[in-house]
Amino acid sequence: MFAGTEKNQGTDSLAAIIVAAGYSFRMKRFKPLLALGGSTVLEKAVHSFKNAGIRDIRVVVGHRASELLPVLERLGVKSILNTNFSEGMFSSVVAGVKSLGPETTGFFLLPVDNPIVKRDTLDKLQTTFFSTEFGIVYPTYQGMRGHPPLISYQYVKNVLNWNKPGGMRALLEQYEYDVSEVEVVDPGILLDMDTPEDYHQMLKYCGDIQVPSDEECYAIIKRANTSVRVIKHCEQVARLSCALGSHLIRFGCQLNLQLIRTAALLHDLAKGQSQHALVGAQMLVNYPEVAEIVAEHMDICLAPDQPITEKEIVYLADKLVMNNQTVPLQDRFAGPLEQHKNNQEVFTKIMQRFCNAEKIQTKIEQIIKMPLQEILKADLGGQS
Repeated sequence: MFAGTEKNQGTDSLAAIIVAAGYSFRMKRFKPLLALGGSTVLEKAVHSFKNAGIRDIRVVVGHRASELLPVLERLGVKSILNTNFSEGMFSSVVAGVKSLGPETTGFFLLPVDNPIVKRDTLDKLQTTFFSTEFGIVYPTYQGMRGHPPLISYQYVKNVLNWNKPGGMRALLEQYEYDVSEVEVVDPGILLDMDTPEDYHQMLKYCGDIQVPSDEECYAIIKRANTSVRVIKHCEQVARLSCALGSHLIRFGCQLNLQLIRTAALLHDLAKGQSQHALVGAQMLVNYPEVAEIVAEHMDICLAPDQPITEKEIVYLADKLVMNNQTVPLQDRFAGPLEQHKNNQEVFTKIMQRFCNAEKIQTKIEQIIKMPLQEILKADLGGQS
């Protein structure tokens, strides 16, 4: 164990350092102020510690600090300005640790990327920290270490003097003999927010978006007596939708792939019934985000400057799939337009759907900087 450790018992001797100074490069949006669970990511992190009785909470800020300071003042927590934040996360760890006083027994260290930690997890970390001689206590979920570790104040000098590569992780690896692991029932300790896809997973975990699992989707389909032919069509639309969504996410679009897949699997749920899109949406009343996409998969309302959302992706994918084969838009619409060329009302409606699909396809191609056909070949095995 770390030499000379003496632990003053009690929550009041513990501090929490939340690191929120980075650029959020991979997210392409400022992570601390993203919405999460009815508040913001930063507020969620702060409340995780407050709910566990931690009073000394310090947030290290740097990039866009002026936007965070009013939030921290309202929350009643300390702000630590890291003027060297451009040097990377470890510089923010150093700034936070440097602010601690000798009255501190230990400190939690939490990147703002990992804002969801259960109170029970923090309680168990404290119990282990105060009841053993270990100086570093990690939470684990299914055998994997997560955040936040609880670290003895005795390591402050080591942090301040560390000048080797690898930052805090490399430093703590030097002291594995002083580590205790606490298994917790808290998948949140492993959830971080490096990318837009990570963020949407966290939204789902927080219950911000209600999405049925694949198993639930097929149970819903079975109850609706959806035909096998329609199910195969829906599965192909789901494959194409997810391929489109994945490419768009790589280019910075804020999308939820599970919402896309679910809505695509269920979009023709009520196929064969009059106004099947609306009927299908009514059958999904418990999943309002999914229902909204299903309701507009036939006729969509497009705003000129609207960003691409899950709704546009499912709409386009549906128009690119004939039966269970992916085809170009022109081929998909050629037959219906020819069939109804003498019925002006129906012809106009079909042409509007075609034009909307073309607009969405053009916008997607502009974002991903490649023709859609390349995605079809790469992600769907050349199927066209």
